[in-house]
Amino acid sequence: MTDDLKDVVSELAQRMLVEWDVNSICTDVLIGFCDLMSDEALRAIDEHPRPHKKPHELLPGTRSGMAFFLPFNKEIVESNRGGRWASREWVEAYISVNRLAQRIGAVVSLAIRAAGEQARSVPPTGDFSEETLSSNWSHKLIGELCGLGHIGLHQMLITPAGCAGRLISLVTTAELEPSSRSDAQLCAYLRDESCVECIEACPVGAIRPDGFDAQACYRHCIANALRLPEMPLAEVCGKCAATRCALGPG
Repeated sequence: MTDDLKDVVSELAQRMLVEWDVNSICTDVLIGFCDLMSDEALRAIDEHPRPHKKPHELLPGTRSGMAFFLPFNKEIVESNRGGRWASREWVEAYISVNRLAQRIGAVVSLAIRAAGEQARSVPPTGDFSEETLSSNWSHKLIGELCGLGHIGLHQMLITPAGCAGRLISLVTTAELEPSSRSDAQLCAYLRDESCVECIEACPVGAIRPDGFDAQACYRHCIANALRLPEMPLAEVCGKCAATRCALGPG
């Protein structure tokens, strides 16, 4: 049943890309699975720098996690390179793919329930404290545990398809075979300090080798959103995610 359920999940996610006609934004989806009850996963959650919910607090009886990364294509990435403000194309992609990611989470959860298990997805954005600028559930951490990649200096998850895109995760009572994971460092700065593009691209200097200024980043993202009042609110910038590792590891 494990392999069958994983196949169903993968097929659903890929099919929804076609049905939503987002080929002008992304053409693939990366999917990973993990054992959220493993010692490694529980330790990673306990050691997360900000308060993080335990899996059973989201869903009693949770056994496994899964993460979906929807990468933006080259045209979207290139539209957001240079300048101070997020490109309209980047903002539109962010809004559209967030909606798709949330829908994938909902549909996959329904499919898992139809198979006799329980599941719960977490929205890709918006569920966070404006005071602490942190959420009590990290999609990026779950993405790491599911083998999708590693978090880089710019605090984005770098996957084999890059870091430009959107991420969603969910938990389930189903016992799923974990995806393989690599220890290879995908961030060129963290690997050998050979790249500082994200530092240079940040319009407000929020990215530094010795830390990340979340407040400065968020203020700039709000300013970006206010520049486009005719669009749904999108507190986004993405300059750091449109650099060397945008479309693949640097």
